[in-house]
Amino acid sequence: MPLHAPEPPRQVVDTVQSTFQAMIKTGSVRLPELRNPPGQLALAQPHQIFSLGLADLAAGKGLEAAKSTGWRYLVQAGENSLASAETAVTPAGSQHVFSAFNSGRLVASTVEAIRTAQGLPQVGQGSFELRLLRVPALYFTALWMHSAQGTDDVLIPLDPSPGVVTGKPVPAAPLLQELASKAKSIPAVGPTDRTGG
Repeated sequence: MPLHAPEPPRQVVDTVQSTFQAMIKTGSVRLPELRNPPGQLALAQPHQIFSLGLADLAAGKGLEAAKSTGWRYLVQAGENSLASAETAVTPAGSQHVFSAFNSGRLVASTVEAIRTAQGLPQVGQGSFELRLLRVPALYFTALWMHSAQGTDDVLIPLDPSPGVVTGKPVPAAPLLQELASKAKSIPAVGPTDRTGG
C-alpha cells in the first residue's frame, strides 16, 4: 500500500488555504522561493505534526507520548517542492492557526525522505501513515511512518537534526532510546531557574 496521508480537519484546510492565498495575492510572502515560483503554487502532502517532550523522552516514554501540535503541507510548483506551510494548535487545543512558511534544507530533506519511505518494503506491504515528529529540546525532526498496527514504526531523521544520521530509515524504538540518553544528560529547567539554560 502507498504511504497514507490522512485528510486534515476542515478547519486546518481552510486556515492554510485562506492564509496561503491571501499572502500570495498580496505579495506578503517573504520566502524568495515563493515570490517568483516557476509555476502555479499548490499545497500537497498534508501530514500531522507531533511533538515529543524532553521529560517524556527522559522517562523512557515512546511515540505514544507524542502530542499532536499542528499540520504541515508541502508547497509545490508542478513537481517541485519549494517550501512548507504549517498550522499550530492554539493553547486551548480547540483551533488551528497558520504558523509559518519554511524553506531550505528541512523541506528538501522531507521530500527525499518521503521518496525513501515510499520505497521501503514494509511501507509497500503494510499500512503506514505519514507524520512529522519533533523533539524541540534536541533540535530533532523526523519523518514518521506510523504503522496502523501501532508497532514497527519507522523514523527518517531530517536535515538538520544534529547528532544523528539524517536521511536513513531506522526503527523508531532504538532511535528513541538514543534520544532518551541525550535527554537525560540535559539538566531540568523549572520556572524558578535563573541560569538562562
